[in-house]
Amino acid sequence: MDLPAKRTAFTLRATPTPIKWGVLLMVSLAFIVPLEMMRLPLTAYLATSPGGADSVAIIAASTHVDVPFVMAMQMARFMLVLIVGPALARSVARWTGS
Repeated sequence: MDLPAKRTAFTLRATPTPIKWGVLLMVSLAFIVPLEMMRLPLTAYLATSPGGADSVAIIAASTHVDVPFVMAMQMARFMLVLIVGPALARSVARWTGS
C-alpha cells in the first residue's frame, strides 16, 4: 500500500462515526434531491452544501440554478441548526459530564 492510501485509511479510521454518517447523508441527499424534485444537480449541490448562505447565494445568482429553492433549503438548514443545536449541545454536555 502506498503512502497516500495509508494516509487515507488512517484518516477514515480516525474520523468519528457521526461525521462519517453526516457526510454520507449529505452526499446521498445530493443524489436524491435532483431525482425526486426534478432539479439540476448543481441546484441540489448548492441547496445541500454546508457553508455560508451568502457564498451559496452568490454562486447561485451567477449560475443558472433555481435560486429560490437553493436559498429556501439553506435557510431551512440554518433554522434546523438554530433549533436543534442548543438541545444537542446540552445533551452532549450532560453525556460527557462537563
